[in-house]
Amino acid sequence: MEEYIPKLNGKKIGEVHKHFEERLNIYKKRGLDFDRFRKFILDKMPPVEGDILELGTGNGYTALFLAKEGYKFVSIDTDEEALKTAAARLAYDKVLPNVKFYIMDATRLGFSDCAFSCVIAVNLLHHVEKPEKLLSETDRVLCKKGNIVISDFNEEGRKIIDAVHREEGRAHEHPLLDQARIRFFFEEKGYKIKEFEDSGHWVLIGEKR
Repeated sequence: MEEYIPKLNGKKIGEVHKHFEERLNIYKKRGLDFDRFRKFILDKMPPVEGDILELGTGNGYTALFLAKEGYKFVSIDTDEEALKTAAARLAYDKVLPNVKFYIMDATRLGFSDCAFSCVIAVNLLHHVEKPEKLLSETDRVLCKKGNIVISDFNEEGRKIIDAVHREEGRAHEHPLLDQARIRFFFEEKGYKIKEFEDSGHWVLIGEKR
């Protein structure tokens, strides 16, 4: 298993930063403040002691926030171009050394059992064709007393995302598993679950017992 280290240059880093500042402003004007929401998640999370795994780096919204907060962690995605974009965003803010990236499928994790104290997946599940497999892998790599943090768009958030994508001539995926089924999955395995809603999202935090 080899760490992904992208080749970046100043031009790429600057272009990515400008593009995503524009995207953040578009969504913020519609009512989705991604930075504020990630702070909301962090405020609800128990203190993290040990290794952290982020599932679904995407374009780096969550990775950038965590890295700027001083966390060091592992982040995975199947899309090499997305990882390169995320790395450029982190490089702009000089926090790229805080993250180790891997090209990896979240439904087939290459990590050992109980390898992490916290697993985070924000706005990922609606992209996953086999979400039950992802949840099983999350449980496998999480250690006892560890915490899962899973979040995705609620109905309000989906409406905003859909509207922006329609205006751009694109479509946006919708989740195959709803929040209740995800909660049921982890409750069946004995997790202690807490749920929250904020800024167009739902958040599920579970402690493995």
